[in-house]
Amino acid sequence: MSTIPSVILKPGKEAPIHGGHPWVFSNAIAHGVSNAPDPFPAGSLVRVLSFDKKELGIGTYNPHTNIRVRMMTRDCSEEINEEFFVKQFKKLDAWKQKHLPENTNGYRLVHAETDGLPGLIVDRYDTTFVFQIHTAGMELLRKEIIGALVQVFSPKVIVERSDLVVRKREGLKTAPITVHLGSAEAPVSFMENGITFFSDVLKGQKTGFFLDQRDARFELGKLAKGKRGLNLFCYTGGFSLYAAKNGASFVTSIDSSADALAMAKKNFNANSIDPEDTTHFAFENMDIFEMMKKNTLPHTPYDIIICDPPALAKKEDDIKNAQRAYGELNQFCLSKLSPGGILITSSCSGRITQEDFRDTLRIAAGRAHKTVKILKWITQPADHAELLGFDEGRYLKTAIVEVI
Repeated sequence: MSTIPSVILKPGKEAPIHGGHPWVFSNAIAHGVSNAPDPFPAGSLVRVLSFDKKELGIGTYNPHTNIRVRMMTRDCSEEINEEFFVKQFKKLDAWKQKHLPENTNGYRLVHAETDGLPGLIVDRYDTTFVFQIHTAGMELLRKEIIGALVQVFSPKVIVERSDLVVRKREGLKTAPITVHLGSAEAPVSFMENGITFFSDVLKGQKTGFFLDQRDARFELGKLAKGKRGLNLFCYTGGFSLYAAKNGASFVTSIDSSADALAMAKKNFNANSIDPEDTTHFAFENMDIFEMMKKNTLPHTPYDIIICDPPALAKKEDDIKNAQRAYGELNQFCLSKLSPGGILITSSCSGRITQEDFRDTLRIAAGRAHKTVKILKWITQPADHAELLGFDEGRYLKTAIVEVI
């Protein structure tokens, strides 16, 4: 690897790399790429050197973004090839398996920068693997990624879901949904804490399921017995099913997508729970924001409300409107709960910090005229774990609060 081009950092700019941060910003680089071939495609590999020429590792280089280098390894002698990904996948899988709950075969194998593979997401649904490529660097390593997945896991299906607008930041086009191995025409099943779920890996949101809310779903299960629950933005009914499996007396699931509600019913049926049992369950195809304007809820009252909206702040310009929307949502939810009522509320917007979200909840409680205690904060589960030296990887926060 000594023949690949190099970049040299400004004095002192190597400290974040030593601390585990995977990015090198453009303003940290003293000299551009030396000995680069022409053409030198965005995403090409470079050696990263400190100002005094000490080797710091190898990363992928993109001249079109402020994040100029994304680190792949701290070992400049390492080859970035299929065997590199084989080694990384084996190491990651062993660590993830160690931290997963029992009877769980749906999890995130690779969580991009946090797992040392910037720009790559790999979710596993039993024998089906779904990956996403976000960056120019990983775009050039697609063949190696697929080959390593085949080597390590012998999967039945490999799907690529790089149908991502975020790729444009890297100078990439949105890629078509592609099945690289096997067939994925039907939703695939997997287990989470012994509960069966289906993931529509071709048409569903993200890679087909929100694996990162596993811990929050489990906490809901501990609270649900005998309670009336409402799941807003229910998607395919993950929270709803945990409530039903753990003895909730009634569960309403609301989403604006009829397809998502149909999948939620499929998940219920897969666990021998009849979704058509209207004495215990209701599925409503409704726009939550329109419902809020009318200040009404179907099938009231409720003891527990789950509010897990999609990311409302995908870019910097969205933050102000997102905070307003989170505030209105949580004010509405809290206003519908009596003393003893519980709200499980989430934000998956990485641009809104946990303290920002806490302030939003505090204001929402005041406007709803409710006194509220925080029972628990939940962040990303182990397979999406935060990297201490990489604050930018923090995104998920869930508060469980009780009205008193």
